[in-house]
Amino acid sequence: MTSSEHSTVTPGTTGRVLVVDDNDLVRRLLSLALEGAGFEVVEAGTQHEAQQRLVDTRPDALILDLQRAEEDGLDLLGQVRACPDLASVPVVFLAGYADDDLRWQAMRAGADWFGQRPIGMLELQRRVKTLVHKGRPHLRAIAGSPRPRQPRHRLKPTG
Repeated sequence: MTSSEHSTVTPGTTGRVLVVDDNDLVRRLLSLALEGAGFEVVEAGTQHEAQQRLVDTRPDALILDLQRAEEDGLDLLGQVRACPDLASVPVVFLAGYADDDLRWQAMRAGADWFGQRPIGMLELQRRVKTLVHKGRPHLRAIAGSPRPRQPRHRLKPTG
């Protein structure tokens, strides 16, 4: 990948986002919302198209919403996390229904945020902006802040 293929945030844009959604209408709505927030948006309708777009260009964030085949979304997410050039790209995983098992699988596979549709466009814009500007959250941030260390008191032997 050459340096020209890497996204750079310019004064007119907030960054580049790859939107992967197998529903044309939803993909377009997500894209319009992100374009309205200043992002350059690249679209893909299938896992295969997304893989090709990832070869052609490096996004600053990835939105995955493959409602007809969540396995494809999880598979693509795993591929992104396994690729050293893409491992630091934040990923938002969207689903059309609340399913704790799918949420857990997505987070385990490397999603940085899991959202349920319908999602507010302002919330999506805010989440993606935060992920692009701050980067992927560290495990500590996901698990909660660590407890402050308590000083250890050692017992002194008597006698």
